[in-house]
Amino acid sequence: MSHATSLGDAGDNGIFHRFKERAVKLIGILLYDGFSLLEAGTLAEVLHIANEIQSRSLRRNATYSVRLVSACGGMIACSSSVCVWTERLGGQRFQGFDALYIAGGPGAKRAAADEVLIGLLTIACSQTGVVNPLGNGDLLLAAAGISRRDWASVDPGIWSPETSNVAASTEGGDALINSLALVKRDLGYDIATAVADHFTVSKDQNLTTMLSTMGTNTQAEKAQESARWLERNCGRPVSIGDAARTVAMSERNFLRLFKREMGVTPSQYLLRARLDLSCELLARSDLPIDKIARRVGLTNGERLSKVFRRQFSMSATEYRCQKKSGATADPVEMSA
Repeated sequence: MSHATSLGDAGDNGIFHRFKERAVKLIGILLYDGFSLLEAGTLAEVLHIANEIQSRSLRRNATYSVRLVSACGGMIACSSSVCVWTERLGGQRFQGFDALYIAGGPGAKRAAADEVLIGLLTIACSQTGVVNPLGNGDLLLAAAGISRRDWASVDPGIWSPETSNVAASTEGGDALINSLALVKRDLGYDIATAVADHFTVSKDQNLTTMLSTMGTNTQAEKAQESARWLERNCGRPVSIGDAARTVAMSERNFLRLFKREMGVTPSQYLLRARLDLSCELLARSDLPIDKIARRVGLTNGERLSKVFRRQFSMSATEYRCQKKSGATADPVEMSA
């Protein structure tokens, strides 16, 4: 199969994927006197750029809310004596983070001896989905009795020796790798790559290749990641080669894996994603059928209507009228 093989609108077996509602993910960055401002700043900047890219896209999977925290809250001085405002770790506002990062820096060894800070960190880690150190922030985790194996068990898709050892040699490189891995897990390969493009000076030349394998350790995770990529890119022409590269696989192996794990071919899955988006635009907008067809990658209104009727036994116009009149029938239930 050639690199440019297109993922067209082949038939499907009735799977109709519903996109997840937009979510806000709470990300904590633990600071202490003498932390590395560059590392913490790189992490925060990556997540900020990811939010900006999401805000310009039609589909929004999640946004990040970053919180700087410390043992007591208040002003904390970094290693270059710049002070930043923090909130208290363990305060009533926080009932657990989606991800907690421990900053590295010259002050890490001293911070690891702070019993109050380590006590709060131990509690926070037990309530957090993902825990990752930046640089020598692992000194604090070690003081809290959290081993490297424990980091991997929290979320093996984010931390692995392969990804941590290829971080850029400059300060902040580890934060870049870790944050891009998080973005890829939450938002997908294409958005993580777009974010990486903003760091052309500091990123490793192999960063895009690394992103292909970050956070997709199992075959099932690779299939799910490529499926998410198809959902986000359903509005533009895509090829099997494009989809296979997001999980660093050959086209032949990718097709076999996707069908086995998802139950349908990539082409069938892409068609359902396009029809899902079509339904949303028909119900929530007054855009002409032709324009909707172009937005979902189906070329023109005639092609959309043909596919729509074949799948749902009604035209796109009939579906729109049904929705505008308040009918609640889901067209997928009408599919043969």
